[in-house]
Amino acid sequence: MKICHVFLRSTIRTLQSCRMVANLDLVVDGSSIKGLKSGAREIVRHIRPNWKENDLQFKVYTDGITNQLIGVWHEDQNDQILVRVYGNKTELFIDRNLEKKNVQILNKAGCSPPLYASFTNGLSYGFTKGVTTTTATITEDPIWQAVARELAKLHKIEEGDRENPMLFPKMKQFFDLLPSKFEDQSKQKRIEESGYTKDKLAQEIEELESHLTSLKCPVVFSHNDILLGNVIWDAMQQKASFIDYEYGACNYQPYDIANHFNEFAGVDEVDYSRYPSKDFQKSWLRCYLSHYKGISSSAVDAQELEIWYVWVNKFSLASHVFWGVWALLQAYHSSIDFDFIGYGITRLNEYSNKKKEYFHLKC
Repeated sequence: MKICHVFLRSTIRTLQSCRMVANLDLVVDGSSIKGLKSGAREIVRHIRPNWKENDLQFKVYTDGITNQLIGVWHEDQNDQILVRVYGNKTELFIDRNLEKKNVQILNKAGCSPPLYASFTNGLSYGFTKGVTTTTATITEDPIWQAVARELAKLHKIEEGDRENPMLFPKMKQFFDLLPSKFEDQSKQKRIEESGYTKDKLAQEIEELESHLTSLKCPVVFSHNDILLGNVIWDAMQQKASFIDYEYGACNYQPYDIANHFNEFAGVDEVDYSRYPSKDFQKSWLRCYLSHYKGISSSAVDAQELEIWYVWVNKFSLASHVFWGVWALLQAYHSSIDFDFIGYGITRLNEYSNKKKEYFHLKC
């Protein structure tokens, strides 16, 4: 496969949604800004041939720690096209065909921008107007209420395999891909000092699966990665939207909420004192359940609210292990400049800190 400026062949196919999506035989070099811009130009030639190349403007987005993302537009920045280049070796544990299907399903449901093109190592799709949420804004009115409403809407989409929630199969897939030992001795030393060996992780995953599956929680189509950078707030429309559905699949319903609450701590500077209080969680859950069930917030049953509070905090443990193992796997494969080992250990430490407390929660 040649790099984008050397060779490009495109075919067009019609999707069930009747939107034309370009399938490009193209590899975008995501290792440099020059490569990202070059790839974006090639994609624009196919999906926006009327845009003058000399007038194109670009913006590189740096929030993600898995993929590379660049926006390109002609005159109106709000009409920009996003080009996302997959991270190194992520095809080992992310089903990219399923991701494309997810975007199409969610766009039809009004939960995602349109897909414009797929290429060998990425996707191009529409821009979601707004700003990403932060640790400071995610608890503000009316942002958190809008997030709860949008997640309720997403969870009502009738798609996917509800008999097979993704959580533990995907977690075990990550685990199986972990090396027995890191070639980088400094990374291996940090893991050994943390105590999170493969044997230890296998034991924790088995115990966690037994505990959580016994709860018999409902299964719905889920985003599974609602970190703050994947939540877009449009103040003009008073609307929250989600982006990046690469982990989208059916999952235990409380997991999406638990994972989102864990992300209140941040990524670059993780601080679990930001994890939401019981009062905040119950207010959030009341809002979510009222929209999910189509009832008034005052009609949400107090006992049901307590059950959901317990479920969410128990599943927060699964979120820590999931992303902890994921981070260790990224540390082995990713070329992105980020301390994945440190992040993974931080997530696993928080799991260990909260495990006893949350295992003992009763509905």
